[in-house]
Amino acid sequence: MDFIQNLIKKLFPHNIITHHINDLTNEPSDQNNIKNDICISIEKENKSRQFCRLTIEQLTTLFEHCPVSDRTLYEVISLSKPVKAYIDYEYFIDKNLDIENHYIGPISSLKILYYFLNIPNDTIDTIETYTQKILKQFLVLQASTNEKISYHFIHSKPSVLFENVSTLGIFLKAIIHFLLFSIIQHKCTMFNINSPPEPCTISNLIQILAPYVSILRKHCTSCTISIPYVSIADILYLLVRSAADKWITAIDINVYSKNQQFRLFNSVKYGKNNPLIPSTTFPFDSSLQYSFSDILKKSLITLIENHQIPKIYFKNKNLIIHFPPYSNSNSTTTIPQNLLNIKIINDHRDHSYFLNLDINTNTNQNSSSSLHPNQSNKLDLSIPDVQIFITFVQNIITSDPSHQGYIHSCIRGTYNKSLLFFNIAGHYKYCPKKKDHHQHNNVAIIINIKTYTYSIRCKDPECNNTILSWKKIK
Repeated sequence: MDFIQNLIKKLFPHNIITHHINDLTNEPSDQNNIKNDICISIEKENKSRQFCRLTIEQLTTLFEHCPVSDRTLYEVISLSKPVKAYIDYEYFIDKNLDIENHYIGPISSLKILYYFLNIPNDTIDTIETYTQKILKQFLVLQASTNEKISYHFIHSKPSVLFENVSTLGIFLKAIIHFLLFSIIQHKCTMFNINSPPEPCTISNLIQILAPYVSILRKHCTSCTISIPYVSIADILYLLVRSAADKWITAIDINVYSKNQQFRLFNSVKYGKNNPLIPSTTFPFDSSLQYSFSDILKKSLITLIENHQIPKIYFKNKNLIIHFPPYSNSNSTTTIPQNLLNIKIINDHRDHSYFLNLDINTNTNQNSSSSLHPNQSNKLDLSIPDVQIFITFVQNIITSDPSHQGYIHSCIRGTYNKSLLFFNIAGHYKYCPKKKDHHQHNNVAIIINIKTYTYSIRCKDPECNNTILSWKKIK
């Protein structure tokens, strides 16, 4: 057993450490919310994880006794818990040498978040005052190195909460789609292209903008949309080149799935030596002094200290805000949507140019006519048995609102004609070995039509999924 597991056993002998996350996350949601314990995961040498549930007092004690180098700790974010808004922002420096100022993207992200999470204010602030207001709400943790820019943005003094991590993911993906589409729509002397004729995903919009990134960053510093102190040029710093040299968002939109694991404050990845520490460039609420334990509490996504904060829900394909019931009120009050900039997002999602591939709102998954538009041209429906299993595969790859996939192609096995290989594209990247989604790999769902079984095969070479686990098709 590793150092930190031994330490937990020594400090808290009655606490359970398990290899199975469901042992800790299958409690009823109301019980989880009342207890407000923190579920943590411990990264091990072979990249496997163990899980433990601690009170905030126990977690603080653990931090006091555990050296930073051994703190390979992550917060497990269950779907059953309300959450604060958070963002994982990162990119590799050597793939983005054209970015000379590495602070433009982070501060622009914070301004965008602040705008959409607060009631509009007609007060005219200086840029300095406006930035101070933002940093009173947002804790910025950084783990940047000479090779990589890496930040966590956490809404530590939240003006609003989210019912769960899935709704937060829907909210943020819709914002990113809105921003990218607004850039394409804007016209100036240096940029004038036609709007896409068909509904687009975030990936589609990135592909449209990719040839113009340098031009927009250089020349559109005075072009704006509705967000204060954020130009079109600033927003373009949210688009970066990945390790695979592909254009992506610096904001990782794949960290909002069930039981997502988010690295804890002042903790490290296994084998690394760059803990997440408070940013000195973007200091949190600098007018006050915070202790180590205060920052730890503020950094936790699922630790809600004030349950009287408004909460955002996703209902009937719209983002809805509710006040919780107060002691002097017998009913829950709905905040008018125009009091928060969520109305912009709901209006954007309602338009025909918004394609819901990142969000699970497909109303007819049981029909072959509801195939993803990128799927229909490459999926040969004449292959025997393909149509029989389309619905089954679609149900798997659209079951998680934060990881929506589509069938890219299907082929029959060359040597074993009983096998159908459904190659999956989009954001469904589930790995049975990891028991979670990767960020960049692809997967195939293999159907054995003779035994009526299926297996999910991760194509990440590091996972080496040569031995497959097969399940019965029910």
